[in-house]
Amino acid sequence: MTQPPPMPESCSLTMEAIFLDPLEPGTEAEAHMRTCRACSEARVAYLAQEDCPEALAPAGYFDRLPDRILRKLPARRPLHHQMRPFTWIAAAALLMAVGTGAFWAGRANRTPFVEATLPRQPEVIETSITLPDAPFHDPEEDAVQIQALTPEEMRALLKHLEAPPSPAAR
Repeated sequence: MTQPPPMPESCSLTMEAIFLDPLEPGTEAEAHMRTCRACSEARVAYLAQEDCPEALAPAGYFDRLPDRILRKLPARRPLHHQMRPFTWIAAAALLMAVGTGAFWAGRANRTPFVEATLPRQPEVIETSITLPDAPFHDPEEDAVQIQALTPEEMRALLKHLEAPPSPAAR
């Protein structure tokens, strides 16, 4: 830990004058406080302190305080209503009955996971639209349509794609 720098001689003399009489420290101290901000702030801080001493407590006050507080509190009643083992068994049985009933009620109200499937009608894939000309075209839509084809529809599409292009389509 470093020590603070030593106080200049003029400041130490001014501080002694402030401690002796903060209201009238003398002409030399007054002149020094006009040029030294630290000494003038120290005088203000010294004058701001209260002159009244701290309130003193009677001897043994804090030693007797817990007993005095405990005497003012209402007396504790002994626990006459202790839970007997029968009460614990009844509470556990009730909890198990409610839990089992809720479990079976939840299983009874389940909906089946089966969905009805209807035969899918073949969709016409338009090949006349070029992709750059189609606004808002989603390229993933083509892949989804191809994946949804049945094996027969897939064979028909492959045959159509393997056929040589007609001269009118160029």
